Amino acid sequence: MTTTLSVVHCHGVHTDSLGHYLSGIGLLAALAGRRPSVKASWKNNHLVLVGKDLTLAQVIEYLLSRWVPTSYEERWWSKAQKKDTRAKTSANLQKERNCRSAGEVRLLDAHIVGTSKNHFNPVLGTGGNIGKRDLAKLWSAADKLRRNKRSEARSWLELTLSGDIEVDLPNLSGSGTWFVFANKSFNNGQSWYRDGRISPWSVLLAVEGALMLVGGVNRRLGANSRPYAVFPFISEPSRPTMDGEVGSSKGEFWAPLWEHPATIAEVRTLFQRGMAQMGGRTAKAPHEFAIAALAAGVDAGVAEFVRYELRRTTSSKVYEAVPRQRIRVGSDRTEVGSRPHAQSDACLVMQLSESGWLDRLPYEPLDPKQKGKFVGLRGPVEAAIISAAEKPDEPDRWQRLLQLLAATQFRIDRNRSWRDRCNAVPLLHPMWFLRAWPEPMPEELRIAQSVASIGAGTHTPLLMNVFGIQNDKYGRLFFPKSRPQRAIWNTGDPVRLFSEFVRRRLIDVSPTDEIPLRAACPCSAEFVNRFIAGALDTEMIARWLPPLVLIDWSKTSFTSGLNLEHSSAHDGSALLHALFRPFFHPGPIYAHGKILFPEDRRPCAGLARHLYSLLQHGDLNEAVQTARSAYQTVGRVVVTPQFDFSMDESRLAAALLIPQASKEIASGIERWIQPSRRSPD
Repeated sequence: MTTTLSVVHCHGVHTDSLGHYLSGIGLLAALAGRRPSVKASWKNNHLVLVGKDLTLAQVIEYLLSRWVPTSYEERWWSKAQKKDTRAKTSANLQKERNCRSAGEVRLLDAHIVGTSKNHFNPVLGTGGNIGKRDLAKLWSAADKLRRNKRSEARSWLELTLSGDIEVDLPNLSGSGTWFVFANKSFNNGQSWYRDGRISPWSVLLAVEGALMLVGGVNRRLGANSRPYAVFPFISEPSRPTMDGEVGSSKGEFWAPLWEHPATIAEVRTLFQRGMAQMGGRTAKAPHEFAIAALAAGVDAGVAEFVRYELRRTTSSKVYEAVPRQRIRVGSDRTEVGSRPHAQSDACLVMQLSESGWLDRLPYEPLDPKQKGKFVGLRGPVEAAIISAAEKPDEPDRWQRLLQLLAATQFRIDRNRSWRDRCNAVPLLHPMWFLRAWPEPMPEELRIAQSVASIGAGTHTPLLMNVFGIQNDKYGRLFFPKSRPQRAIWNTGDPVRLFSEFVRRRLIDVSPTDEIPLRAACPCSAEFVNRFIAGALDTEMIARWLPPLVLIDWSKTSFTSGLNLEHSSAHDGSALLHALFRPFFHPGPIYAHGKILFPEDRRPCAGLARHLYSLLQHGDLNEAVQTARSAYQTVGRVVVTPQFDFSMDESRLAAALLIPQASKEIASGIERWIQPSRRSPD
């Protein structure tokens, strides 16, 4: 038999503040006392109640006349807690806990869980005291207003549930921790400050909901358990991004939202489990919660998380729950225009955690009084990870994360003590590039990608010329004790820097070795010609080269996507570049259907080094004669160029770093080779 259910939209119960979110949980718990079958879900940022023959009027009448809030006037654990604080153990609290009823134990476990010492739920402060704000006093004041102000109580309740009526609200001091807008408002135009206003019903329901955040010993198994595993969806404090933020955060609560109606028993089970997993382990830090949400590694039914940071803002003695990002669960990204790559997005970011790179970064002091120097390596990276998880379809957020990884690697590279204790950034999957720059992308990025792919899959990638790292026999990257001389990256002129890269790679190999410029992602000749002509932004190329060398380009999945067509129009500089280009290409080249250089006479690093030295010093005539002689040794005759045009020799030399495909190099040199008088064999 089909049952018709009614829907009640509570627009006043939303997620704009932690207090309103908790009041939604408390409202469901309150109604379940009379109707256990009533369900609730979150739709369009507000709570929706679902039940048989359920109306808003019935909800109001029940709360006004029959609902009895859970008493919070007496915190029976206070004396035992103070004794434990002095002794730095939880023995007295555990002893007192064994003599209490189930209801009192549940009330305690929402505040404190004792192991070797007492661990506190940051949402409820240190046993019910959030700095100087006493939740018991706040609850008592709200309950007294509910009982004594009968004429206003209905209007206050209607405002709490519907949020669309005008009514004067009382001043309830101490409610600003959960209801951030209920703090004092300074310089409001009327007086020096104005007290915040809040409905007593919002406070009572919020306390009712907060008591659902019960900790338990079932989440404290393991030798390395830490306080983050005690209470549901509670994470460690976010790492500071600047020196003034040290000690300002107490922790975070990642509020789960579900779109399918759930009963109080199901919601209670959700909070009892209270897990978010990342790569098979429980998430403990804010960025790990974000990765877990992105990968859908959370409890079943959760569609979204709202992040609330418990942070000192208005005073050093108290802290507020400041709303932050909203993170959609990966498997639930079904809105129009979204990409079905939530799992792959999470795997990309998970590389930073699973490799141990993040865990090896220096930790920041958690207290301003704590000894230790602010470093600022972890905080910006973790914040960028959360930002990318919030809106993974926005390329700017991935670009920002890549820039931070490169900047962090540079800082570690230039600090001797950090080099000894930190890992190198692991080689990132090539999909990072597509996340940061979807098609179409600037021409400068094409060139930066091609240059960054030089040496991919070998023991000497271009990465080692940018950062002072090396790889072991297993291919793992690490920082050696002393910075290698081949790391020559600097912030000077990009054109000169490109020339230095070519020179350095040529002198770091034996003269008889292969040209060390093999690349995984060749670039279009048209882009190279535009670089020589000065039509591209070289500063942009140099800015993005360090982030792109962090990517493992040995997986050449993007080569086919490059524009390998070239223009038939070439100026003198581009044609001269085509003459020298074959001597800096490590692969075979076929010109007019024949191989240009046989295997035993292919140009080696010694010849390329000599040619490059001539080009760098501007001796073009000698360089051309050397090139013509090399071509004649393999039976190829090239025309003698006329230097009746102006050129930038530095750009001509720097362009030799940009990889090209063999077919395009062959097309360029065919313009120089004179046709043979003999018929082909």
